[in-house]
Amino acid sequence: MPDKEYKPAPGVVPPKGNLSAASEREINLTYPESGDLHRRLIETVRSGIFLGDAQGKLTYVNHAFAEMLGHGAKDELIGVNFFDTLFCEPREREDFVRKIYETGSARDFQFQHRHKEGHRMVISATGNCIYNDQSGIIGFEGVLQDITAQKKLEEELLTEKRKLEQILAFDEQISTIREYNQLIDFIVEKTAVLLEAQKCSLMLLDKGGRELFIQGAKGLSGQVIRDCHMRLGEMVAGYVAQSRAPMLVKNIEYDERFKRASKPYYLSRSFMSVPLTLENKLIGVINVSDHVKARSFNEIDLRILGATAREVAVALENMELYKQLSYLTITDPLTLIYNYRQFTQSLNFEIKRRQRVPGDLCLILMDIDGFKLYNDTLGHLEGDELLKDIGKILKSQLRETDIVCRYAGDEFVIILPDITIDGAKTAAEKIRHAVEKTQFKMPATISLGVAAYAKGLTQHEFILKADRALYEAKRAGKNRVSAQA
Repeated sequence: MPDKEYKPAPGVVPPKGNLSAASEREINLTYPESGDLHRRLIETVRSGIFLGDAQGKLTYVNHAFAEMLGHGAKDELIGVNFFDTLFCEPREREDFVRKIYETGSARDFQFQHRHKEGHRMVISATGNCIYNDQSGIIGFEGVLQDITAQKKLEEELLTEKRKLEQILAFDEQISTIREYNQLIDFIVEKTAVLLEAQKCSLMLLDKGGRELFIQGAKGLSGQVIRDCHMRLGEMVAGYVAQSRAPMLVKNIEYDERFKRASKPYYLSRSFMSVPLTLENKLIGVINVSDHVKARSFNEIDLRILGATAREVAVALENMELYKQLSYLTITDPLTLIYNYRQFTQSLNFEIKRRQRVPGDLCLILMDIDGFKLYNDTLGHLEGDELLKDIGKILKSQLRETDIVCRYAGDEFVIILPDITIDGAKTAAEKIRHAVEKTQFKMPATISLGVAAYAKGLTQHEFILKADRALYEAKRAGKNRVSAQA
């Protein structure tokens, strides 16, 4: 360290003149040789003890002081400026100097110090000025304590306290949500925040009880969400679902329990997966990966996810019961698919979600070609049967996440979250082909208009966009798909 004089901040007035030699003589009088016993005691304590002259140059340090700062010998620090050596941050240095010179002492002054090996420490300093008989400052004395571990523990306790508060808030909020998509978004968003994870996925068991599919996710692409179907026993999530036991993988790249292909949704080193169960009923699995601080998840994180999973399972089950109770108010009684009221509510929610979280959203509007002729020829009862059959075909050809609704009369509408315009066109063609090849009492076909949501569109404008595409399909000859990107 350069042996330079400390230059105080504006407003701090240290003693004038070069007092180093005089200070040493007076300090030696203060601590005479007869105090050897005290010095030996000082050398054995774990706290760093120091003496300095009025300009801040160290004249004595004990062994603990040198060791605390990473120096092998005490002599390395003698003559070094205390203020320049200890303080990383200029503002902390100025505050300490001002306090000790203006008030004569500083108690438990905490500051950051860079260890000789490079890492940062948190140190607590208590110091006093040493005065001569004329009340002039001839030096200072003090004690240092390394409180780095204590500060780290305090931060960890504060973090755990904050997480506990977040868990309590999670439990309170999740029980108040009555809209399914809102619940799914809440689960993945809040779980990711709670566990400081970049990625979170909620996988539910399909109706057949054989496969898991992603119902909601954060940090995963739309393609991954669409393509991910996992049988029980496959990969981490499938194994957790089958065994119904939580799993913590600290580094999946080297975990011999799972030999895996390089799937994009598994490009994560640290991974946690917890089953969602309620009264021995498997509901699904919740997964988190990629800690925002680039560290591995630990056992405490797994316990937090386990506690969260129990609340999620209860909320999903309650939502299922709520859905059953509200079924009559949102379902078309003839086709047993969602009615117009539910369509407008769902579309409004999806538009708001896209405004908040960027992503794809498409709409398919369709009607039955020549439905009036079908009714007139076979009667209204057969017309109703045709509408029922079309509703069944739509549900059988689409994803679990797609929302199928009866729009009006012989018109149907489908909301397709997290899908591109090309994907929506493919889905529409699949529906059109399925209807065309089905044998009804009379041949029947459908025309479909596909529209992609664009930023800034209102619900009405989005529906009009799909309606224009449907009109184009009708005008082009019916039994076809037309799209507007």
